[in-house]
Amino acid sequence: MKEAGVINRKTESDLNRKQNEDVYRLDLDPIRGSSQSHGLIHDLDRLPSIDSQASFNEFCREVCRLWRKHYPEGQRAVLPEFQRLAQQIVAGAIDNQVIQTSWGGVVVTRHQHPDVEKFLIVRQGKFLALEKHAEKDETLEVKEGGGILLLRDGCEHTLAVHELQPGDTFHFKPHVEHCVIGTEDLLLFERSTDPLGMDQDLLFIYTPEEG
Repeated sequence: MKEAGVINRKTESDLNRKQNEDVYRLDLDPIRGSSQSHGLIHDLDRLPSIDSQASFNEFCREVCRLWRKHYPEGQRAVLPEFQRLAQQIVAGAIDNQVIQTSWGGVVVTRHQHPDVEKFLIVRQGKFLALEKHAEKDETLEVKEGGGILLLRDGCEHTLAVHELQPGDTFHFKPHVEHCVIGTEDLLLFERSTDPLGMDQDLLFIYTPEEG
């Protein structure tokens, strides 16, 4: 997501680092019911909790490494829509239509305030921030590819780990913390109601590091 207009990014991150150090442990129950690889689940269960910017980035990179270890050939190779939209990203940014990011990019298909519809193109091995929204309400649908979703409601004490497969749908109310990891090339379609304006209320907890 583009970072312009982010509200209290530094403050939000600092507060979480100080107050939630023990919160970001994993709940693997969701992925136990969907993954075909018991070895992957075993390895994920051995990963340390997330308690800093550095540990967040290391965790996401390790999830991608473990995925390649257990699925060396990948799971879903046919990605025609991903490839078409990825070419649009490479062709260059267009204000409020095509957005280039470190993890891939965004193609906006409808923006009639406050409603937004857009594709998220997440490259294999890349990941988005662990983030939440002040007022935005969004639904994500997996179109192509595969990945991992981390999800935490404000009343929970752990990050639930979900495997992303085509056809899966997730609904995020405001303040629900979430992170998408592209263990394979991944295409998502997002429908949202964004009262403050598109991406104007992003609250980043931890962010991807370049490189």
